[in-house]
Amino acid sequence: MSCSEVKRETTGNPAQSAQADLARLRVGLLGPSLPYRGGVAQYTTALHRALGRHCNLHTVSFRRLYPNWLYPGKSCIEPGYSGHKEPGILYLVDSLNPVSWRKACRSFEAHSARTVILEWWTAFHAPSFRFMAEYLERKGIGVVALCHNVFDHESAWWHRALSRAALSKRKAFLVHSSKDAAILKSLAPGSRIEVHAHPVLDHFRAEGRILPRRAGLELLFFGFVRPYKGLDVLIDAMKILQNDDVFLSVVGEWWSPDRNLRDRIGRLPKVEVVDGYAPEEEAAAHFRRADVVVLPYRSATGSGVIPLAYRYGKPVIASRVGGIPDHVQDRVSGLLVEPENPVALAAAIREFLREAPVSQKGILSASEQMTFESLAACILAFSSLAKQT
Repeated sequence: MSCSEVKRETTGNPAQSAQADLARLRVGLLGPSLPYRGGVAQYTTALHRALGRHCNLHTVSFRRLYPNWLYPGKSCIEPGYSGHKEPGILYLVDSLNPVSWRKACRSFEAHSARTVILEWWTAFHAPSFRFMAEYLERKGIGVVALCHNVFDHESAWWHRALSRAALSKRKAFLVHSSKDAAILKSLAPGSRIEVHAHPVLDHFRAEGRILPRRAGLELLFFGFVRPYKGLDVLIDAMKILQNDDVFLSVVGEWWSPDRNLRDRIGRLPKVEVVDGYAPEEEAAAHFRRADVVVLPYRSATGSGVIPLAYRYGKPVIASRVGGIPDHVQDRVSGLLVEPENPVALAAAIREFLREAPVSQKGILSASEQMTFESLAACILAFSSLAKQT
């Protein structure tokens, strides 16, 4: 049974017997959830809610995600969510305590889970991920590795070695880009690999505070500032556009050590830096004001910023790298430009100044394929196959 077949059965009214069959499936999910901050935790929480509507779900999250000395941000807790416990989630896993890894596995056994979805996003969790995957497989429980990205961004050789050790023996993967699917075909030959677009995080409110406009075209660069994201390329483009009616907001926590970049931004009057993690309401306000969201990445398998832009009906200008073209349809939901080319990036921005080259219909069409209900159906396909074997 394919993902598309399961999707029809979970949403189609005539297939009531198939719906009931899926509802009896016992599925496990493990990943960080609220109150932890960031896209992966928001994603896990939304997936937990969607999956729980269609199967007998058992979700496990972390009680310690990272040691404080390792995390580069100011806090790993979402502002306003301190002390929050998501209903139906057990907070069991301590990333540094193997006893807790075994406890999480035993909770899936007690649930009689047929399949467990283990989320993967960073090599730091390779030891716990590998331990739990192998434990569950020895017990006859199917494991699906849901990879947000196979390799860490800007990863060292030893990050990649840890990732290979954790992932190479797995038999089933779900990824969000053709780029990651190609990597896994080489890393884990013979495994089953499904690709599903990163869903739109629709828990961000559509209505709310409106920020004042400062130019005819408002641009937004959103998320952690890291070298691979190419903010310096966008700043070079803004220098080219300094006489145009354009204003750029850079919103996100800085993880980049580039002091020269800060100095260059300081010399541009039409660039605002909002340095710090943006909680949901603040992030939503910046997306509402923006006319275009810009992702000048040097490399990427994908990005959670793209579906967030679509959530607010905003087009995207992005580099033609990695898995980004999977999710940005050129001249339908946005514009694609060559990476590390500020002249091409400035030209794309000017297109939006003259007349938007994309329509709301195109953005809506792209986002309709990016839902957590559809992702849940794809995950149930793995569990349904496991049940039949």
